[in-house]
Amino acid sequence: MKKLYLTSAILFLLTNIHFAGDRMVLIEKFTSATCPPCASQNPLMNSWLAMQDPDRVAQISYHMNWPAPGNDPFYLYNPSDNTTRRTFYGVNSIPQARMDGIYSFSSYAHATLNTYFDLRKDLLSPVTVIVTDSTYADTLLIRARIYCEVMLPNPSVTVYFAVIEKLVQFSSPPGTNGETQFHNPMRRMPVTANGETLTLLPGQTYIIERKVWKDPIWQPSQVKSLVFLQQGSEILNAASTTNNFTLIPISSYKSVQQGQPQTETYQMSIPVTSGGYNSPVTLTAQVEPAEPGITVSFPGGNVINTFPSNFNVQVSSTASVPSGAYRIIITGTNTNGKVHKTSVSYLVGKNYIIVKANRDNLKFAVNGTEYTGARIFDWNLGSSQTLSAVSPQTFGATRHVFQNWSNGGDSSHVITVGTTTNTYTVNYKTQFRLIANVTPSGIPVTVNGGNIFYDSASSVTFSPSVLQVMYNGYMYYFQRWNGNGAGSYNGTNPQPTVQLNNPISQTAVFDTIVPFGITNLNIGVPKSYALYQNYPNPFNPVTKIKFDLPRTDFTNIKIYDLLGSEIATIYEGELQAGYYEATIDASGLASGVYLYRITSGDYTSVRRMVLLK
Repeated sequence: MKKLYLTSAILFLLTNIHFAGDRMVLIEKFTSATCPPCASQNPLMNSWLAMQDPDRVAQISYHMNWPAPGNDPFYLYNPSDNTTRRTFYGVNSIPQARMDGIYSFSSYAHATLNTYFDLRKDLLSPVTVIVTDSTYADTLLIRARIYCEVMLPNPSVTVYFAVIEKLVQFSSPPGTNGETQFHNPMRRMPVTANGETLTLLPGQTYIIERKVWKDPIWQPSQVKSLVFLQQGSEILNAASTTNNFTLIPISSYKSVQQGQPQTETYQMSIPVTSGGYNSPVTLTAQVEPAEPGITVSFPGGNVINTFPSNFNVQVSSTASVPSGAYRIIITGTNTNGKVHKTSVSYLVGKNYIIVKANRDNLKFAVNGTEYTGARIFDWNLGSSQTLSAVSPQTFGATRHVFQNWSNGGDSSHVITVGTTTNTYTVNYKTQFRLIANVTPSGIPVTVNGGNIFYDSASSVTFSPSVLQVMYNGYMYYFQRWNGNGAGSYNGTNPQPTVQLNNPISQTAVFDTIVPFGITNLNIGVPKSYALYQNYPNPFNPVTKIKFDLPRTDFTNIKIYDLLGSEIATIYEGELQAGYYEATIDASGLASGVYLYRITSGDYTSVRRMVLLK
């Protein structure tokens, strides 16, 4: 059954109250200001809607950019959302309408509309939607509170938000078919016209808020919010305005033992009425399927005179009632003959058991079958069921491993279904991988602590397996880390520590250049070239070398062994004229005597240095 209503909020500048009857049937109409047949069919739809109870049916119009010339103003205003809904249904001709998403028709004759409407209007919806739409200056805030009343075989639904204008009038036809009045054109579908996926579990409430900018061209008195839920093609419920009362459950289902007398009490509510409403509501109850052993009563009386109001419904069963799920339908009728219905579930010898993971995308197994997302089961009381974690679950550089079940059970364990506990959650902890690489590719270096999954928020220290290595006849030295990802490290510390709050990548960069740093001393420009003796000398493992450059030129500084073989390049590139000091870290070299040579332009000079470890 469907109830949609809005509560007021004092701090809002403007608040509208919306709600609906037991089921709000939704008609989605596809039309265009350039479609001649639409011009003849639309008035039939409008006249039929004018005769209907506004609590029972709502309508929204999507506009197309065909037939030619394709200049429909509502399509041009929002081509994306209009096209998305047309594509969803595969609409390729207009006029065309869909009633609750499942009945398609192009003739809007009253007999046609009545036929389809009669098939839908008395079906109870499984959800209640409470919506508040309020205006902050030029922003419309739509707040939907969605309450699931019964068990859905498939709990996954799609929620849609829409803003429509009830009537837009033009002084002259904006298109080619002569129409000047347009009813319920869709203006915006906030966030996405593809809707948002939601898992509905009985007795649970979901709150969604969406904002939309109110275009100044919209007529404020005509703007209306619409929220509807769809599963596959079928629309489970929609929303429109009403002028009377609402009726919803507070507690949606109870579980009792079979084979013994039982009594349960449900809380119900008439939470919102229209302004000035004062018509008493008389309550009646019906059991489906019919069962003489189940009786329903209203402990506080079955006539409600004050609003808003909460009341209790008491359900009793005898020992002879068969095991099963019974729906208790509560009907409220006011003195004007206005009727609203809601329902609760009375589970005899059964219970609804919800099994889920702490993250919607993670798997778990029930009796050997794997599921993703929350699932609900209708199980017999006292039956045994096996719940299992699926661990580990790896998604790229993120991994989830079993932590615990909400009831303290092992990774795989058996539960006995009772009347109380009805939700079992498997908790997985998240781990992130520290992805480690070495460049150039192929050198025989690994990364200590790399390519391992760590618990989220762990502090991790990593390092190259060696700081120098011979490869293809050259000595390679660790230079720096290149990091990628939030919190990664970039720098020359060979053994840094990071905190993993997401996957990161660290690349150890090696080169034939000995790790060093060159500093321009900024004390002027020398008159001549000079290369000075390193200091300290002997050294272990760091030493400094000063040199002077009287002019800017291409410069290289290299280290050789006593046989003249090149060991490493300290610097190679253009340097400005100035006084310089190079810091050399020779921790990757063996003890011994080495030569260092500078070449800059036509200048060359060589000196000796001694490394003692």
